[in-house]
Amino acid sequence: MQQIKNYLSNIYDINTVLLLSKTQDYIELERWLVEKKRMHIVYFPEEQPIDAVIFDWDCAEDILHLIESKPRYVIGRMRKGEDYFKVWEQYREVAAAIYIECDRELPKEKITADIAPCEILDWQKRDSEIELSVILPVYNVAKYLPICIESLVKWKAPYVEYIFVNDGSTDESRDIILKYAKEDKRIRLIDKENGGCASARNKGLEEARGCYVGFVDSDDFIDETMFYKLLKRAIMGNYELTYCGYREYYEDDGTSEPVLNDCLKEPYDIGTYRIDKVQLLAVNTRVAIWRAIYQKKVLMQNHIRFHEDMRRYDDLPFRVEYIFAARSAACVPEHLYYYRLGRKGQDVSCTDERLFVHFTMFEHLDRYVDAMKDRRLQDLLQVVKLHTHGYAMSKLEKKYQKEYRKKAKKQLDRNMGYWRTVSLILLYTGKNHLGWYTRMKLLG
Repeated sequence: MQQIKNYLSNIYDINTVLLLSKTQDYIELERWLVEKKRMHIVYFPEEQPIDAVIFDWDCAEDILHLIESKPRYVIGRMRKGEDYFKVWEQYREVAAAIYIECDRELPKEKITADIAPCEILDWQKRDSEIELSVILPVYNVAKYLPICIESLVKWKAPYVEYIFVNDGSTDESRDIILKYAKEDKRIRLIDKENGGCASARNKGLEEARGCYVGFVDSDDFIDETMFYKLLKRAIMGNYELTYCGYREYYEDDGTSEPVLNDCLKEPYDIGTYRIDKVQLLAVNTRVAIWRAIYQKKVLMQNHIRFHEDMRRYDDLPFRVEYIFAARSAACVPEHLYYYRLGRKGQDVSCTDERLFVHFTMFEHLDRYVDAMKDRRLQDLLQVVKLHTHGYAMSKLEKKYQKEYRKKAKKQLDRNMGYWRTVSLILLYTGKNHLGWYTRMKLLG
């Protein structure tokens, strides 16, 4: 209740309030509104125009029937089981601001200095009606586009846009997008000369109008509820990073399997504002940038973009830079994205010199982390390097290994010596990577 009072204390253009109350707390709030804020309280919306609706627990259904009053402010608190997102969806077009305090209903032992007993939805209307922009780079994927697009548009939200960036396709991809765009005005097509996935994603970011941004690879597809669930989770708590799990979809037989051990657990399922916990996601989750949504203001404030000099694996630097900049994170513990495997030419199948792009990648990340002047982030980046170079060494054809090993050693030695790196291996990966890293040092 104190948080609601604090919120109201900073608002000065509310005169008439419709108060929906079922508890003693709201009787005291009514007295405070009248005596301190000089507001006029009404109990029936037809009495006069309403500036604000202020509601209590167990009043969510009552709120949904007051949309004709068109209040400029919707303020209140809900229990865990009440649908705050439904209220937000209904009032977002008429209200200037929506503030909802939601009880987590956590046991007492879970409530700490880092985990409050409630979360806050604090939303203000912006010039754009778009809340979420989903960006899809497109290059010669006509075979896969229909199932991708259809999985997106099943969610009928009017506040989402789908930005398809045609990166110089030479097949029927453009025509397919235009066909769907005729039926769904949320689909936008942007044409550009071929410049690679990074440049296509950057073009999409330039055009995005949403408060949140998501990505989908146009040869993959999603559970139709994915972006609904991600956005719903993100706005309750104003989380800067919200993600879910994903499934590997095998094209040859149409089966899929969930990817496990990907941090779909505490504290992320509850939501965390501990920056150190957010930063750990850089080493404890897979890259998979397309199963998450990101706050656009974080991208803008930190100048985070995709590096266009990288023709592949541009998603890893983006992910690390964003995680190191984000201050909060939450997850939806469901596997809602389908990552297609079994297609010729995918980056995951590289075994040759294309894996040397990792060195360009970490040159970018070293400069980014150097500017942050944070030794802990250097440590975490070293672990990311170990994961990445270890993966590459396990995939590379023998004729490339000596040169790769030499470059990897130089890059791993850039910021720290052998023993500090060993301590990081033991701290973050168990004994994983210790064998090949030690051999690399011995071989020189």
